[in-house]
Amino acid sequence: MKKVLIIAGDPSGDLHASNLMKEMIKLDEDIQFVGIGGDQMELLKFSSIVPISEVSVVGFWEVAKKVQFFQSLLQKIGNIIRSGQIDLFIAVDFPGFNQRIAKIAKRYGVPIAWYIAPQLWAWGENRAKDFSKLIDLLLVVFPFELEYFQNYGIQTQWVGHPLLDLEIFHQPVKTYDERKKRIILMPGSRRQEIKSHLSLINKTVKSLSQELPDFQYEIVLPPHLKYEFSREVHLNSNTIVSNEMSHQLMSSSLAGLIKTGTSNLEAALLGLPFSMFYKTSFMTYLIGKKVINLPYLSIVNIIFNDNIVPELIQKEATGEKLAKSIIEIISDRERYDQIQNKFQILRDTLGSSGASKKVANLIYSTFLK
Repeated sequence: MKKVLIIAGDPSGDLHASNLMKEMIKLDEDIQFVGIGGDQMELLKFSSIVPISEVSVVGFWEVAKKVQFFQSLLQKIGNIIRSGQIDLFIAVDFPGFNQRIAKIAKRYGVPIAWYIAPQLWAWGENRAKDFSKLIDLLLVVFPFELEYFQNYGIQTQWVGHPLLDLEIFHQPVKTYDERKKRIILMPGSRRQEIKSHLSLINKTVKSLSQELPDFQYEIVLPPHLKYEFSREVHLNSNTIVSNEMSHQLMSSSLAGLIKTGTSNLEAALLGLPFSMFYKTSFMTYLIGKKVINLPYLSIVNIIFNDNIVPELIQKEATGEKLAKSIIEIISDRERYDQIQNKFQILRDTLGSSGASKKVANLIYSTFLK
């Protein structure tokens, strides 16, 4: 019986890890999984060490404030690895923490497969060199990552993007006229992100409502935090906390305001023109400015190396400016269509469905057969 340590650190990682686990169980129903994951992973043969909400922290300063917790967790997982019962470590994104686990696994001879590469092309050459010493097999989801990581001597395979395993991403993209007069606002999936962004969301909706009073505004909160934060949303006749799935909303709304992260890619693949925003602590922002070597934060802009999606960050992220950015998108039909055309090119570039199955077969045949 094979035992696999698998760690994901946020809801998107939980989704992709769970789909991978399903495919691996099809290959060997006796595989046991232990690690860190969310609701989707816990529906499978999975023993979670801590709830995913405990590790879902972003930002240098925010992580530093939980340093004792993470040190204790590293020790706990290190003890599991040292027990000699782990046959493979699968890291699913979540680079800051998973690289530390990978170092422990390497020390004890546990092979390491990494699924969804850390964005080291944004962090610089030194980080990539350190990463190359740890990984036995890297499974990347963007085509341009293949050559980048191979240049560092890492055994790398491009597998396509796992979002394309979901049926909704194969449905025809709705045009401007087919979409509802609705703006969706997505403040994030982590508690600290929502705390940072809800006041901004309320101010943005107030500004938008004055200019577009006949629109519907839906704030999207993750299910496990909806009760906690719904009371802080300024509700009225045209503003609600949504009960609909975010992918469904993205596919049918006219535009969106979305914090940086995986949701940017999801929105683009579903043809939703949007503006990106993000606010974090001043200390985290200063550190990030020094270490990130890219002109853009949205993955859409990074892939195109162009300002397709408006980015409003820190001081630029105000209610008035976010509202203005959306009004400019939906009031310029030519621009709207151009954005959707760019998003279609991105969708065509990322390949077809089957990433989860391909990853499972590669991992199983390489390490577990």
